[in-house]
Amino acid sequence: MANKNDKNDKNDNKSLFVYTALIFIVAVLLIILSFFGQTNLQKSQPVTEESTEQAPSGITEKAAVLSEENKNLLEENNTIKAENEQLQAENAELVQKQAVNDLLLSANGYYSLGNGEKALEILSTIDYDTLSVDQQIIYDNIINNLQ
Repeated sequence: MANKNDKNDKNDNKSLFVYTALIFIVAVLLIILSFFGQTNLQKSQPVTEESTEQAPSGITEKAAVLSEENKNLLEENNTIKAENEQLQAENAELVQKQAVNDLLLSANGYYSLGNGEKALEILSTIDYDTLSVDQQIIYDNIINNLQ
């Protein structure tokens, strides 16, 4: 019986050695693959303007570059927001002018058709001081011909 136990112990030791060797080989292979993967990743990174001058190699340098790019994007975003607000204000002004033009056109149409009462009613909704010179000419022409 002692002989049989010795054989089992030797077989257990052999299998333990084989498993340990396999784990060690797999670990070494993973380390080698990681090294080549990292090298390949660095080569495949896109070239930016900053990297042509001097490529940042460390995480701190990359963070500084990204921080600078983020600052530039924020400034550009603020500029675009200001332009957008200006365009919205101009759009609102143009919509108001178009509404006044439509009212003047409608009043002129009623005046041309001989319905002076309706033309005067429409003109009463228009603020004379906000009209342009050309709009005032039309306004004055209708008012003077109806009175």
